[in-house]
Amino acid sequence: MSSELSSNLGTKRYAVVTGSNKGIGFKACRQFASRGVTVILTARDSKNGLEALERLRGRGLSDYAHFHQLEVTDSKSMVVLADLVKAKFGKLDILVCMCFVVAHALSLVQYLN
Repeated sequence: MSSELSSNLGTKRYAVVTGSNKGIGFKACRQFASRGVTVILTARDSKNGLEALERLRGRGLSDYAHFHQLEVTDSKSMVVLADLVKAKFGKLDILVCMCFVVAHALSLVQYLN
């Protein structure tokens, strides 16, 4: 565990990982949640995203894992996610973009600031 992450374990942290229903994105969600970071797993397809969420819950990570359907190429979808993060958590500490649409991820960061 990195010293930066371990030094902040006493502070509640929030992460969004795009395209995280499988592969590296899913593993990132699992690692964040296992370290007490509340993570929002996102996927284009709700069925795949909810299945991934259930896999995290099956590992005892229910308190830290959430799912939100997200299409990163749709600015309205990004705004809905940003509004949810603001309303539910008040901040976003970590954004992991597992897609190649960096401009859309940057617009999410700008909207949250």
